[in-house]
Amino acid sequence: MSSASLTGRQKAATMIAQFGTDHAAKVLREMSDVEVVELMSEVAQLPPLDFDTVREVVEEFVHSIQALRAVGQGGIDAARKVLRERLGSARAEELLSRFLGPSGNGPLAFLNSISPPQAANFLATEHPQTIAIVVAHLTSDNAAQVLSSLDEKLRAEVASRMGRLSRVSPEVVRQTGAVLERKLSSYLEGGTSTQTGGVQSLVNVLNHSDRQVEKQILTGLDELDPELAEEVRSKLFTFEDIVSLDDKALQLVLRNVAAKDLAVALKGVPEPVKSKFLKNMSARAVADLEEEIEVLGPTRMSIVEGAQAEIVRVVRDLESAGEITIGRETDELVE
Repeated sequence: MSSASLTGRQKAATMIAQFGTDHAAKVLREMSDVEVVELMSEVAQLPPLDFDTVREVVEEFVHSIQALRAVGQGGIDAARKVLRERLGSARAEELLSRFLGPSGNGPLAFLNSISPPQAANFLATEHPQTIAIVVAHLTSDNAAQVLSSLDEKLRAEVASRMGRLSRVSPEVVRQTGAVLERKLSSYLEGGTSTQTGGVQSLVNVLNHSDRQVEKQILTGLDELDPELAEEVRSKLFTFEDIVSLDDKALQLVLRNVAAKDLAVALKGVPEPVKSKFLKNMSARAVADLEEEIEVLGPTRMSIVEGAQAEIVRVVRDLESAGEITIGRETDELVE
């Protein structure tokens, strides 16, 4: 079997299998739950691969990384040259089409070059669906600022549509870019982009937004699409993110969580997460908890995840009430 006969997913699974547990875990933490499940399913179903096939997959991966570096250092033409020399023209163009996503040289990337408030003013008269497509193609930082500059009602509508985007036809994206180019009278570089929107894209934007904007968007989503609002909230703060809470906040969370729910939630979690809880409990409480966990025995993953979701809900409720603070990437520290 050669690498050419493997699908893209099988190649990704092959690479993960080469990383080792620690490195693989770091990669998986950057992926959505669905992506993790799909990828690990591919890992589990990989056919036997000989050394040469694995080597070809790894070499292709390395060439792809080199091309990405070339994009940052010398532009798309430099990346194209790197890939063509190593993989041939056809394969080079196929890989480049993957690279040119939301922050590449796609039909809407020209909006990254103007100030976010200016972009928001320009887009304000467009249909919310058009704005959602555009924002999904901006870098996360710019997208967050554009959203925060929109009128509050429009912001919620755009966020709702953005969260429900899946994949948009490249032709639609090109046409949208062409129309906006004419309106803005800006020079537009050609290109293609097929990766858009979705819940994770919206979550990425909210993670780069200030707390007030995040709250306004989620409040708007509560009215427009409660199911989407809850899904976004669940991704904004996960059970593993508990380690980011300070000790005082976690102690308050623990006072609002049933002992049995905590025992179930901690079944099989990474040691750093478990340790974070234990260090904020009394010696007696730790002994009782560990006994409770042992008594539980094997527990279905769905039950564990349900208990973890309940603790996350407690965290979000306490934050909404202003009793604890959850750190964000954009939070500034005051000495």
